[in-house]
Amino acid sequence: MDRGQCRSRAARRALGRRCAVNVAATDALAIVPTAEQPAPKKVADASTRSATLSLGCLGLAFALWIVSLYRIDPAKVDDYGLFSVLPPTIWMAYAVVGLGFAFSLKRDVRETRIPMLQIVMLVLLLHGTPAIVYDELRYAWAWKHVGIVDYVQRHGQIDATAPFLAAYRNWPGFFVASAELAALFDIKPIELANIVRFSPPALNLFYVLVLPLIFRRFTTDLRLIWGGVWFFAVGNWIGQDYYSPQGIALLFYLMLIALCVGPLRVEHIWADPGRRGWAGVLGRYLAFASRGQPPSMPGLTPRARLAASILAMVLIVAIVTTHPLTPMIMLAALCGLWLLGQISLGYFAFALLVEAGWLLYYADGYLASVLPELVHRFGDTSAEIGDRLVDTSIVSPGQVVVSWASRALTGVIALAALLGGLRRLAAGYRDGPAVMLTLAPAFLLIATSYGGEIAFRVYLFALPFLAFFAAALFFPSPSTERDAVARYLLGTLGALLSVAFVLANNGKDRQYTFTHDEVEVSQWLYANAPVGSMLIEGAPNYPEQFMNYEHFAYVPISMESKQSIAAVLADPAGELSRWLQGRPPGTAFIYITRSQKAYVDDLRVMPKGSLDSIESALLTSARFRLVKATSDAKVFAPDGAGIKMGEWVK
Repeated sequence: MDRGQCRSRAARRALGRRCAVNVAATDALAIVPTAEQPAPKKVADASTRSATLSLGCLGLAFALWIVSLYRIDPAKVDDYGLFSVLPPTIWMAYAVVGLGFAFSLKRDVRETRIPMLQIVMLVLLLHGTPAIVYDELRYAWAWKHVGIVDYVQRHGQIDATAPFLAAYRNWPGFFVASAELAALFDIKPIELANIVRFSPPALNLFYVLVLPLIFRRFTTDLRLIWGGVWFFAVGNWIGQDYYSPQGIALLFYLMLIALCVGPLRVEHIWADPGRRGWAGVLGRYLAFASRGQPPSMPGLTPRARLAASILAMVLIVAIVTTHPLTPMIMLAALCGLWLLGQISLGYFAFALLVEAGWLLYYADGYLASVLPELVHRFGDTSAEIGDRLVDTSIVSPGQVVVSWASRALTGVIALAALLGGLRRLAAGYRDGPAVMLTLAPAFLLIATSYGGEIAFRVYLFALPFLAFFAAALFFPSPSTERDAVARYLLGTLGALLSVAFVLANNGKDRQYTFTHDEVEVSQWLYANAPVGSMLIEGAPNYPEQFMNYEHFAYVPISMESKQSIAAVLADPAGELSRWLQGRPPGTAFIYITRSQKAYVDDLRVMPKGSLDSIESALLTSARFRLVKATSDAKVFAPDGAGIKMGEWVK
């Protein structure tokens, strides 16, 4: 044996001894506990503890909510709306669910369904409470939508003659589908109204189920994802989620965006930032715009992608046929996603083709009538937007608080989104798709006024992405793990903003909610008044036009000129008698309700107490007789009109 072999064997023996020592040391570490060894168990125990605490808060919040529902008396609502009758227990529920949400964002717990359960509980508190507490459908416009469905059921089509339904008859998808479902289950107008009063909680539950699918394509940080959904739930105060085309159109829009940034997102494998020429320029641009964005969904089969593509096209058609404004926002969003390299050009081209075909074929008459005004007033919407803001110098004190609460809530969400976006930018993220989707609805500010209401619609469609950036104020990057303060601050802010939400969303409930008596009298009037009757209303705010609406002419006193209103207030019976001169006997009625009075008194569209004065004058006048009455609604007719309607006075 030579010397080299000896050295080799010695080296192997030495290596074996070192390995044995290492193994022994490892075994010893496995047996003898050290300060760092139990860390995984501690993390697991902490997560279990947080999950238990979060679920405990969820159960307590639900119990407090149920107790609160039995303690709310809607008859005592004043000009602060629902806020004025909520018991302390429901505010405790808001605080508890905020705490539970903070617990649910703990590491490992946020990977479960517990954060979503907390958000669902928040939606029930915010939107389920009024739907349960009030026995009747809220909002006069929701009752009008029921009336359109009633018309379609009776005639098989949208009314082509009603001037106030011009938009609806040119975008009838929502009403035709509703009528088909109602006919399938033999649902009458009053029954339909009782069902669709739950539209706000139902639609908001769908919204918060879709939003995580979008946010997961913007970030891998679950805290940011759930925080964004949390802010959306508490920031959606606009009230467009009632039974309406825009409520369902927003859902379709979010579903379409989820498909575009998810399974339909494309990968430009030929656009290499390291290459020269156009491929390199495009690659650097796409890399910059999507910096920090998770990769596209892996493992999608061609069949799954085809199904997603078909669903996207169905949603595009549904949006185009349902609502006039949403297709414009959809086109801006699809164009922006294509410019950012997220989707192929075909989806934008398909949507543009469908929208153009619809406007030029089905809605051509409507487009021809409004196009000159749109061109003339393009970009000039500031005055009308200002007109939509409540004049706090004339409304009731409660409505002043309600108005400022809505402005404050909107401002907090917007400011948090701005600061959160800056924090994301400082952390190295560019969030191109999220930024573009936030700004896409702003195009409507210069494209159309929509009666001055466009600012609210812009906020509504931007809100999902504003909420994402608002949550980024607390969780700008997944690398920030010491997040206890941020979690509790986010949960606390959500609970505090819930107070503003109740004022903003439900602060006009004295006007926008209706009693069973009001519904009963409206149903009686619409069922018994002869075709061609004139209905003089105190104000267009009651359960109106939900059946046989095309049979009558409607004249709201509150919408007359100041001179006409002054004449009516000076001599109600005499002036209204002159209004009705020449009417055939039994075809003229004056209708005054509790909700009309609340509308007039809270918003001061007429002097406070105007409708009370008119009602009192008619009750004591020999020119009119009371043909139907409850404590909340009264119907008058000219005396001697030969009423044969099975009249009844309670």
